[in-house]
Amino acid sequence: MVDGTGAPRYHADVTVAGGHIAEIGKITDGAKQVIDASDLIVTPGFIDIHTHYDAQVLWDPLCTSSSWHGSTTVVTGNCGFTLAPCRPEDRDYITRMLAVVEDKRFRVRS
Repeated sequence: MVDGTGAPRYHADVTVAGGHIAEIGKITDGAKQVIDASDLIVTPGFIDIHTHYDAQVLWDPLCTSSSWHGSTTVVTGNCGFTLAPCRPEDRDYITRMLAVVEDKRFRVRS
């Protein structure tokens, strides 16, 4: 187990209930399913805190550059720039600015 606190890794059992970690430690209760991760490292999800997915998430909803490397959460709107939230009267300007900053071509819809 690598828990993200900076403590040395350690061996532990993990119980998952309802999609969330319910217990960590030496667990003796039975389980519906057991996954043997003895030679693997179990960690909490990683957060990619600096991305440029503002538009990419529209054509790459899995944010593959991050998820393929273990990130389970991404933060957008970095560098003081984001597509949303955006006032309707600013959409054209923001879209064009993103196209310049990220070197992308976007079709602006009215």
